Amino acid sequence: MIYDNIKKNNRNYVEGKNSVHVSYIHGPKVEIIGSIDEQYLVQFVNLKTNTIEFQTSIKNNEWAKCNFEYFVEWEIKVLKDNNLFYSEKLNCENKRIYISLESKALGDTLAWVPYLEEFRKKHNCQLVASTFHNRFFKDVYKNIEFVEPGTVVNNLYAMYSLGLFYDEKGEVRMFKNPQDPKKVPMQQIATDILGLDYKEVKPLIKKPNVERDERLITIAIHGTAQSKYWNNPKGWQEVVDWLNSKGYRVELISKENDGYMGNTHPTGISKLPEGKLEGVIERLSKSRMFIGVGSGLSWLSWATNTPTVLISGFSYNWTEMQDCIRIGAPQGKCAGCFNRVRLDPGDWNWCPDNKGTERQFECTKSITGKMVIEELEKVLK
Repeated sequence: MIYDNIKKNNRNYVEGKNSVHVSYIHGPKVEIIGSIDEQYLVQFVNLKTNTIEFQTSIKNNEWAKCNFEYFVEWEIKVLKDNNLFYSEKLNCENKRIYISLESKALGDTLAWVPYLEEFRKKHNCQLVASTFHNRFFKDVYKNIEFVEPGTVVNNLYAMYSLGLFYDEKGEVRMFKNPQDPKKVPMQQIATDILGLDYKEVKPLIKKPNVERDERLITIAIHGTAQSKYWNNPKGWQEVVDWLNSKGYRVELISKENDGYMGNTHPTGISKLPEGKLEGVIERLSKSRMFIGVGSGLSWLSWATNTPTVLISGFSYNWTEMQDCIRIGAPQGKCAGCFNRVRLDPGDWNWCPDNKGTERQFECTKSITGKMVIEELEKVLK
């Protein structure tokens, strides 16, 4: 049990009295330890709003816990006979804090990782973190101790988890996410959970020192659901033909092969052989520009400081990174289902509004090659 790893605060013990033990592992927990038979009122106070989020009565050798698992500026109050028996305020300074990224997705990881360092700097804490892509970060975030997911971490003061959390009915677990994660930018999911002010911050990643090739344009046409694709059947070919006519070399860096889930590659391109993600980072770092869809490779391009063109209709324009050229569905077309309905990862052709009709994937079918080329012309000048 993770509670076995909590460092007990022995300063709470007073001779001749019961003692109070407080921890902040996935929410604040208060235990009253001792042999004196007494009744206590425990209050969990949100200092930011000056609100008692939860209170309850317990006796000695019992415990109480508030189920808010995201960061809150807590003050814990324990009262006996209407008199203050014990109080403390959450203080992460110089404490061991563990933050785990629960998503394996590359895009989620790149979106959330920079806020580990923002949290560490704000609280001056000893931060331990786990991601499913540690190798890209542990050499550049030198003040963070990265551990593999599932590792037992000892002597913790507090722990928080980053992710999109749903119950068995598909409803957001509001004790884990302070607001619906579908309705905020991807990066704000992390700042909401960690109690930080939201601002766009790029992650640091380990990347090679290579020169830009001004004639190389990389593209990635694939995603983890058909709704993420650019579903205009002529779109990619029109863009590639235009780029080739201007003297650019176009390289596909998606790992998927031609015909994957019925999606064919445009002609007139080369393809990066499938290999480690480090090879993709090298090609992105060398590219004049990257063009992609709502997938992890677009986030990776952005992280390498490569000029990024994002073609997406299934999400609203404010969802992904803002430091990019964003081409979304034309006005009046169906769009933004990702921000309105929970994505069903088991349904490849998920299209909650128009599945099975002529309007299926209308959001990106209506994005033309001309629309994309017009944006490329502005930048590639």
